Amino acid sequence: MTINTYEFRKGIYMISVNDLRTRLFESLWDIPEGIAYNAYLIIDERTVLIDGVKGIYSEVLIGEVKKLLGGRGLDYYVVHHGEPDHSGSFPKLIKEYPNVKVITTEVGFKIIRSLYPVSFNHITVSDGYELIIGNRKLKFFQTPWLHWPDTFMTYLYGDKILFSGDAFGSYGALTNGLWDKDYGDLHLSLSKRYFANIVAAFRSHVPKAINKLSGYEIDLIAPAHGPLVGKVSDAVNTYLRWSKPELERKVLIIYGSMYGNLEEAVKHVAKGVEEVDVDAVVMKVPDTPITYLVRELFDSPAIVLGIPTYDGSAFPYISLVLNLMKIKRFEGRYVGIVSSGLWSAVAESKVMKDLDEVKATVDGKVSILGHPKGDDITKLVDLGRSLGRRAAEVVSKQ
Repeated sequence: MTINTYEFRKGIYMISVNDLRTRLFESLWDIPEGIAYNAYLIIDERTVLIDGVKGIYSEVLIGEVKKLLGGRGLDYYVVHHGEPDHSGSFPKLIKEYPNVKVITTEVGFKIIRSLYPVSFNHITVSDGYELIIGNRKLKFFQTPWLHWPDTFMTYLYGDKILFSGDAFGSYGALTNGLWDKDYGDLHLSLSKRYFANIVAAFRSHVPKAINKLSGYEIDLIAPAHGPLVGKVSDAVNTYLRWSKPELERKVLIIYGSMYGNLEEAVKHVAKGVEEVDVDAVVMKVPDTPITYLVRELFDSPAIVLGIPTYDGSAFPYISLVLNLMKIKRFEGRYVGIVSSGLWSAVAESKVMKDLDEVKATVDGKVSILGHPKGDDITKLVDLGRSLGRRAAEVVSKQ
């Protein structure tokens, strides 16, 4: 664990804790790059803490806040979002500053009360609520479902800063600097994977939030994860593209293979995809962590599922992929199915209901017994070509 404290505007501090201990974010998403939890402290005639950190880092955050306040009290504590990776420090902060007024939404208040059995003073804010803290003024905007129902954002007049909570955040510990420009294309990659994993299910709410904020000049975005965002227009335009989402010219091939037969089969599918000048992205489960798989699912117009028969059903990790497609609302994709078995390839029939639920169009099916051979290979290459053409057609119409 490392902590970065940075005064990026006069009297405005970023307190960022690097978490390199957590292996699975939300106990689901692999984060080998780590993640940063960002809190912000504004010191004016009144003092304001915006967001917090994961519970195990509470003492570190409180120590930095006390040092920066230099004996002053904490007047307000803005809780944009009750998820414990931000609010885990809530109980100890309240214990340290029992008179602080917690600013949250009505839904947020209920969530905090359900998480933490502590008494606290609070102000429930609605859309457009303003708070004068001295020479500065804050304005609050409700942006529900980015990505919880309690989510809101804070705009700081004068300094033109948007404290955005989880929106515009990214994976990655802050080891090279505290600004987006310090990470170049890596920041875009980490942000995209974060968006696909965390925000994608509620991406229809992105344009609503951006439209609500469109009348305000924003020079800087201060998210709850990842670096400060100075390239504001780029970030906003990228989020709008991702909210559609903008699909890429590729076919994602997801497969399981216990003994290598399906692994060989999907190589022929990939060959067919590449023959029509479309990228074939091949990922094996469970070898490929689902955080990366979901990132590719997010903007793939065409998908091939390589499904071994397992105990008379579909390979469990393929079932997990289909469930995540439902949860994240990855709908309307073209799908090819390659099913395999040794005496009977029955997996195909086990996934059709799931594919119907995500409004997938099944473009072709190939069933093989054991090692792919003869006509199997021709069919597999043809399936790849067909899905490649489908992907190219979808992208050309965007």
